[in-house]
This record gives sequence, structure tokens and C-alpha cells, in this order.
Amino acid sequence: MEQFTSRQLYMMNGGNTLYIYKDGFGDVYQATPSEEEVWKEEIIASTLKRIDTETEFTCLRAAIDTLIFHNYKGLARLLVEKMQHTSPVRIIVFATGLWLLKQYNCSFSIIYHQFLHHRNDCFRDVFQAMIEFQDSMAARNFMIECLEGGDALLHEKACITITMWAYTGMPELRAPHLLESLRDRNAPSFSVAVQKLQQIFLC
Repeated sequence: MEQFTSRQLYMMNGGNTLYIYKDGFGDVYQATPSEEEVWKEEIIASTLKRIDTETEFTCLRAAIDTLIFHNYKGLARLLVEKMQHTSPVRIIVFATGLWLLKQYNCSFSIIYHQFLHHRNDCFRDVFQAMIEFQDSMAARNFMIECLEGGDALLHEKACITITMWAYTGMPELRAPHLLESLRDRNAPSFSVAVQKLQQIFLC
């Protein structure tokens, strides 16, 4: 196994030392609190630069997650500022970050606005963001609309999102045959499944 310095291990894991131990490097990681504090500041500085330039959803999300993990002061204000005059994808990620940070009430509507006006530019990213919005009633209603509408692609994306919700905090969505029934709009069981889904969402 390749040996890394403690600083390398810290930087590679974004400052989350739990990952260092999970990856089996706990026996070689040795760092003082003062060293970790210096490295943390380095990570924050480099992450802020990434936020200024990154345009890809996953990488930008990872950068925001890093700042959330390190309790970066003023992050909410920063995300609102960065949302101004930028691309639809970046707006979606910043709105998602605000939702993760403090369940910002306007996050869904901001993302939905991008979906309505820039669908071709950010379709995949909208639904990638929706995975985090299981507690948003507006997002839940959007999933119902996607299921019941005539757009096959929206139906497919809604099914994927709801399945993700079922395994990331909403186990009641794993009710027998519910997810399977939602996938086939032509099956007699589809309307019943949608009604069941609506009941779950209202609980």
C-alpha cells in the first residue's frame, strides 16, 4: 500500500479525518490540532477558488459540501452572491447548497425557474439536485406532476428520484410494489400507486 504523509491524507480527504480511518490509513495518520488547522485553512482557500470557476455539477457540489463540513462562516451569503449572473447549472448547485445548509425556502423555486427557462441546458442537473429535496413539499408535488404528465422523460426522471428518496431517508416509499407500479403509466395499478405516493408525501 502506498504511503502518504499526514498532510497528503488530510488534503485528499477534504479535511474529513473520518475518511482517513475508513480507508485504512488511521495507523499512519499523525497530525497535531495546530497542523490540521493550517491545512483546513488551505483547503478552504483552494475550495473558494474552485467555487469561482467550477461549472460541473458534481465538482461544484463537492466544493460546497467541503465548506459546509468545515463550517465556513458566511457560506449562505456567499452562495447567494455567487448565484447572481451565472449559468443555470451553477445557480442550481448554489440553490441546492442553500437547501442543504439551512433548508432555504426559495431553493426549490430557484431551481424550478431554471428548469422552466433553461431546460435543455440543465435538465440532468435539476434532477440531480432533486435527490436532496425529499423534505420539500414543492419538490414532492413536482414529482407527482412529472409522473402524471405526458412527458416520458420526466416520468422516468421522477421514478429515479423517488427511488433515491426511498433509500436515502424515506423508507415508507419502499412499500410493496409501489416503486414498480409507478414505472408503468399504462398499468391499472399506476393511478393507485400515485394516490399512495401522495398519501405518503402528505404524512
